[in-house]
Amino acid sequence: MKKQKILVIGITMNCGGSEKSFLSFVHCLDFERFDVTLLLAKKTGLFMQLLPPQIHVIEMQQYGEMFTLDGGSAMHVIWNEMVKKHPLYLFEILPYALKMKMHPEKHADLAMQLWCRLMQHFPAVKESYDIALAYWGDKTMFYMCDKVKAKKKIAWLHFDYNNPPREDALYLPYFQKCDYVVTVSQPIHDSLCRKLPQMADHIAMMENINSAALIQEMANTGDTYPDNFSGKRILTIGRICEQKGYDIAVEALGILRDHGHNVKWYIIGGGSDTEKEALIAQATARGCADALVFLGTTTNPYKYLADCDIYAQPSRFEGKPIAVEEAKILAKPIVITDFFSAKEQLSNGKFGLICNMTPESIATNIEKLLNHPEICATFTQALQKSCKGNEDEIQVFYKMIDHE
Repeated sequence: MKKQKILVIGITMNCGGSEKSFLSFVHCLDFERFDVTLLLAKKTGLFMQLLPPQIHVIEMQQYGEMFTLDGGSAMHVIWNEMVKKHPLYLFEILPYALKMKMHPEKHADLAMQLWCRLMQHFPAVKESYDIALAYWGDKTMFYMCDKVKAKKKIAWLHFDYNNPPREDALYLPYFQKCDYVVTVSQPIHDSLCRKLPQMADHIAMMENINSAALIQEMANTGDTYPDNFSGKRILTIGRICEQKGYDIAVEALGILRDHGHNVKWYIIGGGSDTEKEALIAQATARGCADALVFLGTTTNPYKYLADCDIYAQPSRFEGKPIAVEEAKILAKPIVITDFFSAKEQLSNGKFGLICNMTPESIATNIEKLLNHPEICATFTQALQKSCKGNEDEIQVFYKMIDHE
């Protein structure tokens, strides 16, 4: 049987949620059935070494930096990548720059509109494919829809479409170019269907795949905490950015220390030096800098996760964070904020504690676990019985591509 050609559009293989989700997804694919090419904006990242050898990895020859823009470097990259080479592009940029200055509350929407406008100058992918997958979210979806030729196109949304709210006028035309838009949790699926009822038949739900056997195996190897700390370890995994709520966590850590708890809060994840330094300054001012530990990025966070006492996710908003699912597989006591999919992830409190997005609430719920080991034991027993991984979720993908 002739293999189907799949093109996956990605950004990098850095240590992030989308990258980790993709690794689990692609390791479940039947390579007897598919010939997979991964097109990356930048062929870089710690997770490169974990890709299956059957995958052909290529890098965009132009404008790859445009996929990795952040607020601080965006205009610098746009200038170097586009305007210097094509000065007339400046006339396309200026109206958006003026609107951003006049309407700062619309900055995110206008920035994405500008990105889509500039993307029209990117070269198209020359080869045709049976299936194209935009696995890294909105920019990869825009690129897939306009620059890739494929019989079937599928886009993943790893975020809550309504938080922060997206502009329907920009996103809907691209959604309509996709055969399916995949959400990663039932609440996000249902919310998107309510927001865009005309798309309901093309919105699918497929959970991020987690291999319990692989996570358990990796948890028995690799590095763990470098200190000899004798107190309780709290761990959070995720990139250092405002979304993840680390500033809230620092204040919660200060409260726990004020209450006499011998705890440290560890963070696994990358981010800019500026964001990290701001958290260190905040912790210093709060008097708990010695209890905030940055562990950097790693391809194997599972030994750290297995050896922590409490896993905490203090996020402001999320799709369905993979690290929480991994903590469930390792049966760790969990505290998470009440982001959109929180109740689904913890089965309305059966598998852990859900709190408000405030330092006081986070500290109170962590304190409940610290003071009551019997509550931790109850959660651990429930998780050990119920959370076994979900590799069979790949069948949802097979149904999508087989459906005419």
